[in-house]
Order: sequence, then structure tokens, then C-alpha cells
Amino acid sequence: MEYEIKSVTKVFKVLEALSEEEITPADLAVKLDMNKSTLHRFLATLMSLGYIEKNENNTIRLTQSFINLGVHAQKHDALHTIARPYLEQLAQDVGESVLLAVFDGQAVQYVDNIESTHTVRTVFDPGKQAPAHAVASGKLFLSALDEQDLEVYLQSQQLTRMTENTITDQQKLLAELKSIKEQGYALDHEEYEVGLRGFACPIKNDTGSVIAALCIAGIAPRITNKQRIASTVQKLSKAADKISLQLGYQQNNVGGDIQ
Repeated sequence: MEYEIKSVTKVFKVLEALSEEEITPADLAVKLDMNKSTLHRFLATLMSLGYIEKNENNTIRLTQSFINLGVHAQKHDALHTIARPYLEQLAQDVGESVLLAVFDGQAVQYVDNIESTHTVRTVFDPGKQAPAHAVASGKLFLSALDEQDLEVYLQSQQLTRMTENTITDQQKLLAELKSIKEQGYALDHEEYEVGLRGFACPIKNDTGSVIAALCIAGIAPRITNKQRIASTVQKLSKAADKISLQLGYQQNNVGGDIQ
């Protein structure tokens, strides 16, 4: 028996057509032999998700956000393969959960993880998302955005308070991002969840762009003194640098923007 959701099939027909050419909704309806009102709903949904946009001449085209899906998919295959051994070794070295995170321009998504062996530990299953402003990896990604993209993020996202420590003031967040960019790593001090501390360092590709974050999530009481924090950041940074090198990054590359 075939299980097919017809509306999903039609949406992909729309995307396939738009990948071939920029076209008006009316011409697209003719090309796909699709009811205009049905097509309008699909286009409105895709537009609200940021995957298509309308040109001045009323033609529709795919946005960079949609194109980035394919780019990210290609990168993540190599990224997973290269990063996995480092996640495993780092988890063993620091005794806390280690995660691999990416950014879609709005939220952080965890795509791989190695859980701590402690009975009390944090769990971020692959696929889980978190608000960028409240976690170490998210703040790291935001610090790598150019001014225009950061402004888009701040205008489109509400800085929701997750705990008493969450940064909800834009000016304070901007100051935090500046500090992160200067020091090359990010921390969160129970900003997403009480009792949880996060650490994140950038993973860069051959152009110097930040494509992922290597993260450590630990129970706060186990990571309290400055010496433990410094040691954890040092090990995390070394692992992230090694992954970046295998992805083609060289320190003299100019870059840093999110891809």
C-alpha cells in the first residue's frame, strides 16, 4: 500500500518548478495544472516560512533560505563524519554531554550528541531546538552574524525569558555578543535551564564561515570553579579547531559569517 500525502507531493512539485525558473503564480498554476486557490495557499505558506519570495515583476523565486537547506545538507554529511570522533573523545575527557549544533537563522538545532555517563546529566536529543539568545551555541552563532542579519534576527525574534539569567534586553545581548566574538567562545550561565551550564566554540569551513558549534552541556554544580571552566573551554576549543582544520579552515582565512 502506498502512503502519500497529496498536499505534500504538490508542494514539492511547486518547489521543483521554481528551481527551474522564476515564474508568475498564474503561469505556475497552468504549468502544474493546479487549482489557483490551492496554489495560492501553498505559496502563502512557503512565503511565510521564508522559502520563496515575490519579485517586483510578480514572479516567484526560491530564497537563499531554501537554497541553504541543500547547502547545509551537504555540509552536515561531512561535518557529522568528521566531528563524531571528537564528540566521543571530548565527552570522555570532560565527563559531560557533548553536542553538535547548527543554526537556521532563528533557532539552534542539535544534530548530534554524546551523553554524559553521569546519572544526573542533561539530554539534548538530535533534532531538539533551542532559542538562540538563551544558549551558548546560539549566542555564538549570533556573534558571527553580520550587522544586517543580526538586525533581522533581533527584529523577528522575541527574547523570551527562560530563566532568571536569560538575557532579554537587546543592548545587553549585543554587549554579550561583542564579548563572545572577541574571546572566540560562548558560555551560558543557566540561561536556558536552571542547573545547566553551556559552552560553545565555533566550527568553521574553508571560507572561514561558522557552519556549526561544538558544545558542552553540563550540570552547573559540577562546573563551578574558574579552573574547571578554563580547562573545559580549552579542551572544547582545541577539538573545534581540529574539526575546522579537517573541513579546510585555515586561520588566515577571512570570514566568520554564518552559512
